[in-house]
Amino acid sequence: MQILRPFWFNYVQFSDLLLLAPAFAAFVILVLLRRRRRPPARPLDVAKLPPNSIVVDGSNVLYWGDEPSSDMVLRVLRNLEEKGYTPIVFFDANVGYVLDDHYYNEAKIAWLIGVPAHHVCVVSKGVVADESILAFATDHNLRVVTNDKYRDWRLRFPHADKRGVLIGGAWRDGAVKWRGKL
Repeated sequence: MQILRPFWFNYVQFSDLLLLAPAFAAFVILVLLRRRRRPPARPLDVAKLPPNSIVVDGSNVLYWGDEPSSDMVLRVLRNLEEKGYTPIVFFDANVGYVLDDHYYNEAKIAWLIGVPAHHVCVVSKGVVADESILAFATDHNLRVVTNDKYRDWRLRFPHADKRGVLIGGAWRDGAVKWRGKL
């Protein structure tokens, strides 16, 4: 009785397979590590929250200009810093795909907008950034820079319903124009 073997069996020796085993194992490990989910990012150690902190909805501010741009976020952040605020910036998980067709982590987006990486939070895929923004702002009694009204979240986060908590703005005539008082 003849045993059926694959056609390549006659050309590959067992010792060749042993040499390829470590490379295959490394490949499998890299694939598994790449698929591992990131834990949710924490923008700051709450004990070290800077004075005059203000939360910025970075994914909303991206659209204050004609098209989404990290430069727009950079300009808004510089304006806030000039006014004495320390911005804590939150982004949706897709921010990198909006800007550049690949994933951006906190370090990459922080480099683009010129703030420390521990002042940036890119929420994990599947997490709603609005909820993270409002939870952080509520927990620390902070104001939020955004044009979003968060109507769907106001029952759960009444902090967003307080007067002056949500600060809107726009980019006009080469400068940030604020709606309301900063």
